[in-house]
Amino acid sequence: MNSIDLIVRGGTIYAADGHYRADIAVKDERIVAIGHAELFPRARTEVDATGLCVLPGLWHTHCHFREPGHTDKEDFTSGTRAAAAGGITFCIDMTNNTPHPSTLEDFQMKLGIAREKACVDFGLYGAGLYPDQIGKLAGAGAIGIKVFNTRHIKEVYPYISELGVLNHGLLYEIYEAVADTGLICSVHHDDPDWCRRMTFREYINVGKTENRHYMEAYEKGYMYGHGMVAGLAASLYYADLAGVSLYVLHLGVMPPGAYEMIRHAKVELGQEVYAELEISTALMTRKQAEKVGPCTYVWAYSPETAWDSLESGVTDVIVGEHAPHTVAEMEPGWKDNFSVPLGITGAQEFIPLMLTQVNNGTLRLEDLVWYCSESPARIFGVYPRKGTISIDADADFTIVDMNRRKILTGADMYTKSRTTSWEGMEVTGMPVYTIVRGEVVMRDGQILAQPGFGRFLPGKAASGA
Repeated sequence: MNSIDLIVRGGTIYAADGHYRADIAVKDERIVAIGHAELFPRARTEVDATGLCVLPGLWHTHCHFREPGHTDKEDFTSGTRAAAAGGITFCIDMTNNTPHPSTLEDFQMKLGIAREKACVDFGLYGAGLYPDQIGKLAGAGAIGIKVFNTRHIKEVYPYISELGVLNHGLLYEIYEAVADTGLICSVHHDDPDWCRRMTFREYINVGKTENRHYMEAYEKGYMYGHGMVAGLAASLYYADLAGVSLYVLHLGVMPPGAYEMIRHAKVELGQEVYAELEISTALMTRKQAEKVGPCTYVWAYSPETAWDSLESGVTDVIVGEHAPHTVAEMEPGWKDNFSVPLGITGAQEFIPLMLTQVNNGTLRLEDLVWYCSESPARIFGVYPRKGTISIDADADFTIVDMNRRKILTGADMYTKSRTTSWEGMEVTGMPVYTIVRGEVVMRDGQILAQPGFGRFLPGKAASGA
């Protein structure tokens, strides 16, 4: 080894099972040595990480980048720039826009766009609507299959009616098809008929539609909530019957009964079930929700249950959902929040919010590495290429300053709307470098990567994988 491309010097390296002091050498996009920099050849670039924490590149597995179809809200460039600014090295785009990548043609079209525009590495979900298309989507590189087992009360974008799979026979056939590929099936569960009936009866039909009424309906479990538990119950049974690996979305907005269902399926039945906790639900307070109004939609019924799910093993992955909309779309929600799209921002804010929880003693950096890097890399079948700082792994690093303080504000956001659901919140702990395959894509909040630098990572069932 006569020369190397990058040395990360002087930092403390974190893994899920501990931390240690060492330097890292990178060549040809991979980690080639971990040890003392004095023993490495000269590098083209050096990053001084003295006093900083070096984490395996962190993931965000729940990004709605809105492209194609709704690029007035977001696109792959603006969305992945926001992610890079927030310390994210790998994103999974979760479709809920049209055209929906439920056919091979639409998936390939979406992939072509993303390849030209992404600033960090990425994976793409295929959409589960047609059982006969699932194998083709897997072969084209889908990292998983996303199913909307819902038709939301807000039948405005992004909850377009035709995306919902409400027929349990069709849902089961989709599960069978996904099981044949070996991919995971990620599902947004609900019982839309119950949700709609309760919400219209007590709110919409009697003219109670202001933001405060919406929050009240949410707290009663009409908007999300109890219907999701009912949907989950059926889904767990059919997933087990079909032999599919079920990945439960939106755990944080479900009442505690959902956590017990998942624990029972995992521990007592031995079912292959994973759960994704959008930690924003445990961090978003009613006070903050009142402040930003229609620019957010979630807070937990029981924050204690959400945090406890990390200890109990119910939660496998933590995310900070990113679902942006334009200000013009959201503003009418102050008077009628049932008439505007659901949305929240999180690509750029997620990791600073989590680092603040580390500083508060709620969890450790090792836990953050597990839930936001190693665990998702394992679940989605790309470990140890990603999700670890080890020899031959991709040289993806999130380097953080645990002492840096910042007030989150829309003016600093890279998302197209230049808004944040976390407006005015103070965080302690900030990503200062985002490094993807050995290239610095973010330094001190400035994005250095060009659109198209981000590389598509196909799922484990891809042809030739």
